[in-house]
Amino acid sequence: MSAERLARMDSIIRESIEKKELPGAVVLVARHGRVVWRKAYGARAVEPQREAMTTDTIFDLASLTKVVATTSSIMILIEQGKVRLSDSLVRFIPEMKGGGRDAITIEELLTHMTGFAPDFDLRDRWIGYDEAIKRLYREPLRSQPGTRFVYSDINYIALGEVVHRVSGLMLDEFAKRNIFAPLGMRDTGFRPDTKLKSRIAPTEKRRGQMNYLGDTGADA
Repeated sequence: MSAERLARMDSIIRESIEKKELPGAVVLVARHGRVVWRKAYGARAVEPQREAMTTDTIFDLASLTKVVATTSSIMILIEQGKVRLSDSLVRFIPEMKGGGRDAITIEELLTHMTGFAPDFDLRDRWIGYDEAIKRLYREPLRSQPGTRFVYSDINYIALGEVVHRVSGLMLDEFAKRNIFAPLGMRDTGFRPDTKLKSRIAPTEKRRGQMNYLGDTGADA
């Protein structure tokens, strides 16, 4: 990694912050197993007061959870011989039989080729994991499995439930034991400890106050 490239990257990030395209960032570059660049830029939070970004700031991974946690968990189960890409979804969640869903495979869930909508109908008010799974049982298909790509959260809710039923662990606990802990990812998880709150970059506004995504205390 040349000094010229690092300087160019540094310039791009600073310019983006000046243009208010982003409040801040953390960049880490590793080469051949060695960290060659680690730097924090700008602000972690801008309201109600400004907080400077730090290199140990914790960010919401949002939909990267799909590949970091859910996909990795499924692939671990495949390596263990407990799941196959060609397995049908209803083998693990028989409550989903009917409505064309019997044809859905694990591979189609992973690649968003199931025929499900992008998400559940969000006009209906509901909350909690159990209710999400009940909705999954009766979710209709919009197209025939394997014929059309549609990015869908529903696919990964189903995969998370497959992990749960095969391993006996909820997805967050399975990922913690089999991915995050072995890799030394001490600050990565689904429900951050409250002691980490001061390091978390806020990502949503509730009741006029910025909070990090998943801050259950914001609803208390």
